Amino acid sequence: MKKSITIIIFITIIIFSFSLWKNKPPQAPSQPAPVNDKPKIISTKPDPLEETIIAADQIIEISFNHPLENVPELKLKIEPKLDYKVELSGDKKTARIIPVSPYELGTTYTLFIMADSKFEGGARLTGEEVFHFRTIKYRGF
Repeated sequence: MKKSITIIIFITIIIFSFSLWKNKPPQAPSQPAPVNDKPKIISTKPDPLEETIIAADQIIEISFNHPLENVPELKLKIEPKLDYKVELSGDKKTARIIPVSPYELGTTYTLFIMADSKFEGGARLTGEEVFHFRTIKYRGF
C-alpha cells in the first residue's frame, strides 16, 4: 500500500510539474546592460594627466572607448603653442601626442581635445575635454 501511494504521489508531482512548465509564459531573452556608445576618454598616460608634472620630452597618450577616424580627425590644441605630431595605435583607440621639440621647462600647458574630433561611424565627443599639465622646473646645479 505504501508503495502504491508513493507511486501515485510521484505521478501527481510529474503531472503537476509538466502542467506548470507547459503553461509557463515565454520569457524574453535577457538583454545586456545598455552600452554607452558615445565616444569618451577612458584613460590617459600619465595618469592622471590633469595637474601632473611631466618631463620636457614626455609623450602623452589619450585612450578612447571608440576608434578615431584618422589622425587629422583628432582635433587637438596645445597652449602655449607647441609643435607636436600625433600617432594612433593599431586599433585607433589611443592617440600618442609626441612633442617635436621639448616642452619648455617650468611651463604650464593646456591640452584641448575638441568636441568635433571624429570617430569611426561619424560619432563625436559630447564636449570639449581639457587637461592642464606642467613641465619640471630647471633648478640648476
